[in-house]
Amino acid sequence: MPSPSREKRICAMVDSYIKTVSRNYVRNLDRAEANRDKHFADEPVEYILEMLGRKDNYSSDTFVLYADEYSCAVESETLYKALQSLPEKLRNVLLLDFWCDLTDEEISKRMEVTTRTVYNLRRRAYSKVREFYEKRGRDP
Repeated sequence: MPSPSREKRICAMVDSYIKTVSRNYVRNLDRAEANRDKHFADEPVEYILEMLGRKDNYSSDTFVLYADEYSCAVESETLYKALQSLPEKLRNVLLLDFWCDLTDEEISKRMEVTTRTVYNLRRRAYSKVREFYEKRGRDP
């Protein structure tokens, strides 16, 4: 059996060793947390992908309608069918207004009608598109 003084010395060495190991372990945890915080973003992954990612656009993913010399790409198949079901004048008014961003005056000059007629054609086109959606439903 070791002497009491030697036993105290061994206890002091073990105590010192355990304290050193514990201190180093906590320091390593703190370093790992700091390193993780440097490389970890609070934003959700979807947001980061949206900001940094890139969406591939293929011409086969859209439907194309023409109004005068302008081509208008429509992504929704239901909207494309609704626009196709409209008479040409009504469809052209919507396409020139929303896809080509022309004013009523510019549209009236192109179509050789009054601005009031452009307004009336647009209103009728809205009604017909609304009816189409009510009858056939929305995109899934």
